[in-house]
Amino acid sequence: MDALKDDKTKKIGVWGMGGVGKTTLLKQVAEQAKQQNLFTTQVYVQVSWTREADKIQQGNSDIQQHIAEMLGLKLEVQTILARAGKLMERLKKEKILIVLDDIWKEVNLEEVGIPSKDDDNKDCKIVMASRDEDLLRKDMGVKVCFPIQHLQEKESWYLFEKIAGDSVENNVELRPTAREVVKECQGLPVAIVTIAKALKGESVAEWKNALHELRISAPTNIREVDDKVYGCLEWSYNHLKGDEVKSLFLLCGSLPYGDIWMDELLSYAMGLDLFDHIQSLEEARNKLVTLVRTLKASSLLLDGEDHRKYYFERRDSKLLFMDSGNKSVRMHDVVRDVARNLASKHPCRFAVREDVPLGGCSETDESKCISLNYEVVHELPHRPVSPKLQIFLLQNNNPSFNFPNTFSERIMDQLKVLDLSGMAFQTLPSMLHSLANLRTLCLNRCNKLRDIAGIGELKKLQLLSMVGSFIQQLPQEMAQLTDLRLLNLNGCWQLKVIPRNILSKLSRLECLFMKSSHFQWVAEDVSEAGSNACLSELNHLPHLMALEVEISDVNLVPEEDKFFQNLTTYAISIGFFILFQKEYKASKRLCFEVGDGSLLFRDGIGKLLKKTEELQLVELEEVCQGPILKSLDSLKFLKVKRCYGLKILCLLSMTRGLPQLEKMTIGGCREMQQIMAYERESEIMELDDHVGIDLQPFPKLRSLKLHSLPKLMNFGNFSSEWETTSGGMCSQGNLHIHLPLFSDQVSFSNLEMLQLYNLSKLKEIWHHQLPHDSFSNLRILRVKDCPCLLNLIPCHFMRSFKNLKDIEVRDCKLLEHVFDLQGYDDTNIEILPKLETLNLKELVGLKGIICNNEKSSSTRGIFSPFMPVSFHNLICLSINCCGKEDKEEGNVNILIEDGVFFGENVSFPNLEELNLRNLSKLKMIWHPQLSLKSFHKLQILSVLSCPCLVNLIPSHWIQRFQNLKKVIMHDCKVLERVFDHGELEGDNRLLPGMEVLKLEILPKLRLIFCNEDKNDNMRYLLSPSKFKDFHYLKELHIINCGMPLDEKVSFPSNLEVLVLKSFFKLKEIDFGISPKLKVLRLEELPKLSIIICKEGEDASKECLLSPSTFKNFHNLKELRIVVPPNEKLSFLGGVCNYEAFESRGSTLNKIMEALRDDNVYSIGVVGIGGK
Repeated sequence: MDALKDDKTKKIGVWGMGGVGKTTLLKQVAEQAKQQNLFTTQVYVQVSWTREADKIQQGNSDIQQHIAEMLGLKLEVQTILARAGKLMERLKKEKILIVLDDIWKEVNLEEVGIPSKDDDNKDCKIVMASRDEDLLRKDMGVKVCFPIQHLQEKESWYLFEKIAGDSVENNVELRPTAREVVKECQGLPVAIVTIAKALKGESVAEWKNALHELRISAPTNIREVDDKVYGCLEWSYNHLKGDEVKSLFLLCGSLPYGDIWMDELLSYAMGLDLFDHIQSLEEARNKLVTLVRTLKASSLLLDGEDHRKYYFERRDSKLLFMDSGNKSVRMHDVVRDVARNLASKHPCRFAVREDVPLGGCSETDESKCISLNYEVVHELPHRPVSPKLQIFLLQNNNPSFNFPNTFSERIMDQLKVLDLSGMAFQTLPSMLHSLANLRTLCLNRCNKLRDIAGIGELKKLQLLSMVGSFIQQLPQEMAQLTDLRLLNLNGCWQLKVIPRNILSKLSRLECLFMKSSHFQWVAEDVSEAGSNACLSELNHLPHLMALEVEISDVNLVPEEDKFFQNLTTYAISIGFFILFQKEYKASKRLCFEVGDGSLLFRDGIGKLLKKTEELQLVELEEVCQGPILKSLDSLKFLKVKRCYGLKILCLLSMTRGLPQLEKMTIGGCREMQQIMAYERESEIMELDDHVGIDLQPFPKLRSLKLHSLPKLMNFGNFSSEWETTSGGMCSQGNLHIHLPLFSDQVSFSNLEMLQLYNLSKLKEIWHHQLPHDSFSNLRILRVKDCPCLLNLIPCHFMRSFKNLKDIEVRDCKLLEHVFDLQGYDDTNIEILPKLETLNLKELVGLKGIICNNEKSSSTRGIFSPFMPVSFHNLICLSINCCGKEDKEEGNVNILIEDGVFFGENVSFPNLEELNLRNLSKLKMIWHPQLSLKSFHKLQILSVLSCPCLVNLIPSHWIQRFQNLKKVIMHDCKVLERVFDHGELEGDNRLLPGMEVLKLEILPKLRLIFCNEDKNDNMRYLLSPSKFKDFHYLKELHIINCGMPLDEKVSFPSNLEVLVLKSFFKLKEIDFGISPKLKVLRLEELPKLSIIICKEGEDASKECLLSPSTFKNFHNLKELRIVVPPNEKLSFLGGVCNYEAFESRGSTLNKIMEALRDDNVYSIGVVGIGGK
C-alpha cells in the first residue's frame, strides 16, 4: 500500500510460486485502495493466457476492452494499434489502478495502450503478479517487487481452522492430528484450503488416515510444485468419492488453460461416455452440474473468470446451464499441473500430450488426450498417432496448416471426441469418414467451411456443433445420424438450406440450437421438391427437450405444435428479431414480435407459457383489446412493448398466477389505462370483506419499469368509491378525480427498483396510506418526463423508504418539491437515512427540494428547511436546470435574487460530489451560518452556467473544504473571484488537496484568490504565497476569463496540465525549474513571445520556445501553441508561423487522423534530434 501511494513508483510486482496466494493478495490490495479512495477507477485482469503464444493478440484485445468498459470508453476503432492509441490517450488523464494477474510471458503494455514509462502519468499505477521474478524485473521493467512467501505456522493454522470450522475447533482429540496435517501443507494456501474442505466433518480415524497418506506420498518432478503440495492435492483427488468425479477432474486437467465452458465440457464428457447409467443428454447435463459442484466444494475447480468473454464471438448456447449458476469454470494452475501428472499415472484415464512428433507416436504411446496449439504445431504426421487416443483437440486457424488424410489410421477404433474449431478447410477432411466410433465433433468458427459431405458416415455421432461456421446447407446424408442428440447451428448466418425431412429423421435429437442462423423455415403446406424444412418436422422428435430458434413469421408455426409440450429449456423468438440479442435471463424464454397474438391461446404455446420464465411481447395486435396474461406460474421476467391497443395487462383474478415474477417492463402501449383491473364486482366485494389484508399480486417483484404510457391512470385501483367501467377500469369521465399510481390495496414489499418514464397523466405516485412494508426495500427510484407530477415523496413515507439509495428526477414540469415535510414535528429530521445519490434535472417548476410548513414560506433557498434536516449518507448531489424563470408571469420559482442554495438548517456530513448547472438566479451557494457538520468531505465541486453567481467559496468557509480535489467553473458571467481568503490568518494552508482547477468562460473574473488585506503582486496568475499550498495541483485550465494579467506570469513546477486561452496582454510565461508538464496548450495569446523554464536563462526574444528551453520539458507529451503569423518570431529556432506541435505519445495515430482529414493539406513533425 505504501508503494501505491509513492509518486515515484509506477509499476509494482508480486511474485511467488503457484498457489501461494498472489491472486488473493492482489484482490485485497485493490479493495483497500478502493476503501482509501486512492484511485478513481480500478481494473483487475487475469492474463494466464500469456503462457500460450497464439492467444497474445486476442489477450491484448481483451485487456483493452476490459479497461475501456471500466472507464465507460467505447473503442469503436478496429485495429489493436488504433485502440491502443485511444486507450493510452484516456489513461494519461486517469487516476487508475490496473492489476495484471498471473503473467507468464511479457505483455507489451505500450501495444495494449497502458502508459508504462516512469515519466508517464504517475496516477496510472500497474500491479503485476507472476511466478517469475526475472520476468517482472527484466521483461516488464518492474523496479519494486515483493516476494510472497508460504504462510507461517500460525497463519496456516488460522486459515485451516477457519475453513474446517467446528470439526477442529471443538474437538480436543482431533487438534494434534489436525496441526500435523496443516504442517504437511507446507504453508501453501491452495493445499490448506483443499485439505481443510475435504476433511471437514470427518471422523478422527479419517483424519489420522489422511495424515498417514500425506506423509508417505511419492515425490514428483513437476516444475514449481512442491512434493508436499503435490501430496496434499493427490490426497484430495483420492478422497473424491466415485470414479465419475475423478474422471471429470482429470478431464478438466487435460483441457487447455483458461476458462472451461460448461457446454464444451458437456460435449467432451458425453463423447467420452464419462458418466454411468446415463440415457439422455439432459441426464448427462444434470450429472455434470452435480459433479462440478462437488469439485468446486473441494476447491479443485473454481468459477470462471469472465462469463462475458467471447460471448458474441462464440454465440454458443448457454441455455443448458442458465440455471446452474455457472457458464464456465477454471482450474488453478497448480491443481491443473497435478491433475495432468496424476493422469499420466493412470493409463485408464487421460494421459495428455501437447505435441505430436512429425515422425508420429510410438505404438506403445498411452496418451488418450492430445491438445495441440497451432502456434507450436504447423503440420501433423502421416504416421499413426497414439493408438489409444480418445480425445483430440486441434483448434487452428492457420490456412496453411496441413491436415493429412492418412492421419486417422489405427486410431479409428478409439477416437470419440474431435474438436477442429477454427480450422480453415472448406470441406471435411476425408479422414473423418472412417472415424466409426466418433461421438462428439466440434467444427465451431470454421469460417471457410462450406460443405460437410461425408458426415453421414459417422453413425455413432451424438453431438455436432458448428457454431459460427460458414456452412451453407446441410447434406441429405445428415438423416443417417440417427443417434445424434445435440445439433448446434448457432451463428451459422449463411445457412440457407436444410432439406425437407432431414430433421424429422434425427429421432434421438434432444437439443436443437439455431439462434442467429438466418435460416428461413417454410410453411407446412409447401411441398415443392427441394423445399426447406418446416417446423412440423419437430413433432417427430419425441426426445426434443431444448430448442433455440428464431421464426420470422407466425404463420410458419404449425397448427399441431406438440413438440412445444416436452421442452424443458428453450429460447423461441417469433416475428422480428435482433441478430445479436442480449444474453438471456432465464432458460425458458419466449419472444413474440409483430404478429397474430392468437398464437398465445394455442394449446402447445399455452402449455409452454405456463413453464416460461422470460416473456417478451412486442407489437401484438389481436390480443390488444383486453388482458393478455393468464396464469403463468413460472414467469420471472416480463417485457411488453408497443402493443398499441392494449388497455389492461392482466386481471386481478389472474395476478395470483404470477407468484415468481421478478422484473416487469411495460412501455409504448398507447391505450393502456391500468396494469391490473377486475373482471367482476364480486372480486371487489371479496377485497372489501378482507379489509386490512394487503394484496400482493407480485410478491417477488424486484424491478418495475413503466414508460411511454400516455393514458395510464394507475397501476390498479379496486376501491368501490371510484366510478368504474364495466371492464373494471377507472372512469375518465370526472376530470377532477386523479388516482395515485399505487393504491392502498396493493403491496410491493420486495420491490428494489422503480422506473417511471413519460407518463403524461401521472400526478401522484403513492396513496397516502400505503400497506405496511410496501416499498420498504426500494433502493432506486427514477422518474423522468412526467409533466403532471406534483409530489415525489410525501412526509409520511420518509421512514417507510428506509433503504432508498438513489433518486433521479428529470423533466417533471409541475413538480414543486421533492421531499414534503409538512406535518413533521420532529426537531431534527434525517431524510432517507441510506440515500447516497440525488440527481435532479429540468424541473422548471421546482420551488425547493424540501417543502415544510407555512413558517418556511420566507425561505428562499433550494435547500432551506425551517427545521434542522440532515442528508446523512448523501454522497453525490446534482442539480441541473431547475426552477427557471416564468417569463409570462414575470416571477421566479426558485432562487430569487437574494436567496442562497444551502440554508442554515440543512447538513451534508458525507457529501463528496456537488454539481450545479443551469441555475439562472443562483447568487450564493452557502448560507453565512451553514451547519458545522456539512461539506467536510466534499471532493468535487462543479458549477456550470450560473450567470448570477458572484463568489464560489467565501472566506469564512474556505477552511472547511480541506478535502476538495477538483473544482470546475464554467460560464458564470458575473463571477469575480473563486476563492476568498481575506479573513485567513497565519500559515493556514489553503485547499491543500486541490488537484484539478478548471475555469472557463468567466468574463468578469478578476482574481482566483481574493485577499482584501494583502496586495498580491498581479504579475503572478496565482501568487507564490498561495500556490505553495497547492502541493497536489496537477491540472489548471483558464479559458476565456477576464483576468487582467500583466505581461509576465509564473507557474510552479508541479503542474502536469496547463491550458491558457485568450490573454491579450501576456508576453512571457515562466515555469520555474524542472517542470513536470505533460500537456501544454496556449491559444489566443497574441503578444506571447517567450517561454522560460530556468531562472536567469538568457532567452532570445525572437524565439518563442528555444531548443535549450524545450529540453527541460522532460515529461511533455502534448504541446499546442496557436499564435498569429509573425515573421520575427521563430519556434525552436527555425519554424515560423507555427500552428500545432505534438511530441511523443500517440503521434502516429494523430498523423493518421490528419491524413484522413480533407481540410489538412500539409503535415509537419518537429522534434529535437535523438528525442
